[in-house]
Amino acid sequence: MLLDHLKRVKKAMSKRIEVVELGVSAARLRPWFSSDFGRYINGYEERILTEKFSQLPGYRLLGLSATDATNSLGGFAQLHRFSLHPSEADGEHSALCDYRQLPIPSGVVDVALLKHGLEFSASPKAVLAEVCRVVMPGGHIILCIFNPFGCHGSLKIFMQMLSHRPQYGFHNLRCSRVIDWLSLLSFQVLDVHHGAYRPFGRETRAGAETPKVEQWLERVNVPFGNVYIIHAVKRELKGIGTRPAIWAKSEHRYGRARGHIAR
Repeated sequence: MLLDHLKRVKKAMSKRIEVVELGVSAARLRPWFSSDFGRYINGYEERILTEKFSQLPGYRLLGLSATDATNSLGGFAQLHRFSLHPSEADGEHSALCDYRQLPIPSGVVDVALLKHGLEFSASPKAVLAEVCRVVMPGGHIILCIFNPFGCHGSLKIFMQMLSHRPQYGFHNLRCSRVIDWLSLLSFQVLDVHHGAYRPFGRETRAGAETPKVEQWLERVNVPFGNVYIIHAVKRELKGIGTRPAIWAKSEHRYGRARGHIAR
């Protein structure tokens, strides 16, 4: 009896910390991302994206997000900007799809922006591999991920046990772990930005200056912010193949002429 009871408790705890599919949780996440703290996180990410990555080269920009990525795409320079989503088609997204099966050919996207769609997915490895597939050689990928060592990430395991709030239903993905995944997918990490250090912050008003303490933490890049942003570029190595012959073979060997034998 005791053993059966322990098994039921273990199963219930596993159920609480299980990450559901993003197509199921996206609708519940939208109100939280519209809250004061959600807007604070989004404000920091928008500022970094505009300052650091808005002028990346290329023609096509793909946006994938846990909720809405359309607002994040306007600051980029790419002419063709489009977004996909697993559950919401309200006229803002180009199509509905599972992030593990993108309806896009391989190697055609210049820049891929993935905002919290990785850690809130049930299979983050599969999602990352699929997004990397559609990026062309020399293309860029930008990942916005909740930091497990930040305030929000540290509270995750406790809040999952105490409540069913959707904002805590994500995978704890360490920055070093994601970098290892990217290296296996032929991506070279160029930058990692840590930020949004306030435990329960509000969105900074337009035109307002970021507090001095937060500026210093961002400048030092202290790895304990609520989120981190990874920028990587795709590097595909190619072997040295056999080049086709440029000169046609002579019909006669050296020293021979047509109808004449050299002596």
